[in-house]
Amino acid sequence: MNFQHLWQMSYDSKTIDILRNSHHAIPYIQSVHLLGIALLLGAMVILNFRLLGLGLTAIKIEVIAKQVWSWGTVGLILAVVSGFFVFLPDPARYAANTSFLVKMSVLLVAVLFQYTVYRRAVRAKVAAHSEQKELVLPLLSLFLWFGVGWLGRAIAFLG
Repeated sequence: MNFQHLWQMSYDSKTIDILRNSHHAIPYIQSVHLLGIALLLGAMVILNFRLLGLGLTAIKIEVIAKQVWSWGTVGLILAVVSGFFVFLPDPARYAANTSFLVKMSVLLVAVLFQYTVYRRAVRAKVAAHSEQKELVLPLLSLFLWFGVGWLGRAIAFLG
């Protein structure tokens, strides 16, 4: 598949041109993107710190997991959808940015990890009523999600 063709379609689109030339659209979209990131990271910090035994230990893990998982999913959806609209006005610039490409790769790994291995581990922990501290899964989850955030910042500064 030739991505140049897709990029050119973006640049030729009158609808996307309105978005590209608006003084307010991108800042509003980026605000929604940051809200999604904040919800996602906040939920993951709460859940992972609880799994590490670093807070909220008086609350059962199943209560926390059920609550924050929903908020984390909403945050992820907001971040991905709004991120697409940030990408759309200038796709060639992002596609040529190494930090962006690495961020997308880490994001894919983080989502796959979170919704497969990690989710099963949390459900197993809840089903077993285990309060045993886990180290590897929560630390890996935090590393992946914060890695996505750090790489997002690197897009502007490192290229």
